[in-house]
Amino acid sequence: MGHELCIDSSEVACLSKHLSSLEPSEEQKERISRLVERAVRELHLVVEESGLRPLVREISIHGSFARDTWLPEDTDVDVFVLFDESLSLEELHKSVETLSTELAQRLGAELEVRFASHPYFIIKYQGVELELVPAYKVESPQRIKSAVDRTPFHTEYIISQISRNPALKRDIRLFKALLRRLNIYGAEIEVKGFSGYLAEVLIVHYGGLIPLLCAVSKWIPWRVVIPETAYRLRGTAPLVVLDPVDPRRNAAAAVGVDQLSKLILFANVFKHCPAILCCVLEGVEEEAEYAPDENSIVLQLVKHPTLAPDALAGKLNRVLDAVTNTLTRNGFSVLRKLHLKLNEKHLLVLQLESLELPLWEKKLGPPVWHENVLRFLEKWASNKPAPFIEGDRVVAVAPRKNRNAIEIVKEVLKVYKGFEWEIGKACDYIQKLPMPEKRELLKRLAGYEPWTLCLKRCMGGAEF
Repeated sequence: MGHELCIDSSEVACLSKHLSSLEPSEEQKERISRLVERAVRELHLVVEESGLRPLVREISIHGSFARDTWLPEDTDVDVFVLFDESLSLEELHKSVETLSTELAQRLGAELEVRFASHPYFIIKYQGVELELVPAYKVESPQRIKSAVDRTPFHTEYIISQISRNPALKRDIRLFKALLRRLNIYGAEIEVKGFSGYLAEVLIVHYGGLIPLLCAVSKWIPWRVVIPETAYRLRGTAPLVVLDPVDPRRNAAAAVGVDQLSKLILFANVFKHCPAILCCVLEGVEEEAEYAPDENSIVLQLVKHPTLAPDALAGKLNRVLDAVTNTLTRNGFSVLRKLHLKLNEKHLLVLQLESLELPLWEKKLGPPVWHENVLRFLEKWASNKPAPFIEGDRVVAVAPRKNRNAIEIVKEVLKVYKGFEWEIGKACDYIQKLPMPEKRELLKRLAGYEPWTLCLKRCMGGAEF
């Protein structure tokens, strides 16, 4: 599309050596294709035997596997069962549960039930995860009845674009790998990042990874609308990307401002130090040891009500915000807050300037001429030390009610019924962990992410 290049392509010639590791081998493609073909054949038989044939309009493969934009480590395949529009949403989900259970038995595979807005079913079959997705067979995206009804149109659109420019497939894989290394790949609430489809749409729009990164370097959150004619979709989302198959939808609605800002920062560094791209894709490990943080609190979730993963992640983010706001109101300086998942354990981490505040705190009263000054004096007149004047205001010094950060956190958490926590100083919590988890948590507390080592090299002028 003629988008501007901000670097010479020769500066990222190193990308060629990464492409082979990012593209599934022919052997892997053939093996998974055979497994999928067998599963689909069996699924057709299950549909016949269950009496659902009149209601099942189509069985088809979608997602990155169908578009051949998947990464070798992503061996999940979306098998869509498209039903007639006459079926209710409840019947739709019940039918796919029946089909999933029977198909898993026929394949001799494990069936795992996961939860989102409704249960969905993963069939683990010889190293491949098959997700049976119930959707309606609709004539156009304008007639969708559920969000996943758009997916077949997404597949059709991306395949048509790639067929015109096969090189896009390579850049899509590179971009997905980059997003993964930056920990911003995935639209679920836990990540708030870029979905696979959004990554594909952006590469198609800009014509490749390099022009995309050059454009991203100029982005400003809440001011990015792609294309510019999609301004009507502007709302609270920091990034707006028109879904090419549905002009009513922002394909980037799930992207959080932190995640968008990380990509913008990376793109700005890339513009001045192109070698960072290959460094991040290659991955860098640092052998340095990290010291336990003495002023951090860890909240490990040990029990919670049954919630869908996205609902639980959203709830925990709100808990983290509530705890942070309460600590701030009580005079604590919260340097950083983190919601981490460590070996399937949810952790909320707060890094503070100090876990304990001084005994005394300053109470700034109204100006001496203000009508409320007498009320302030009534409250603090008998206080020791007595109120005093500072400039044109009355000031009192009083002992703090809440000095200990951990005790304040415990009080906040009492309102969340059904949730149980293990709470303590990070330095104590870390000592209980096995070494791999211990090292990972120490890295995160130190602000370490794999890509930041490459950033350090770029900013420090080190050789790659």
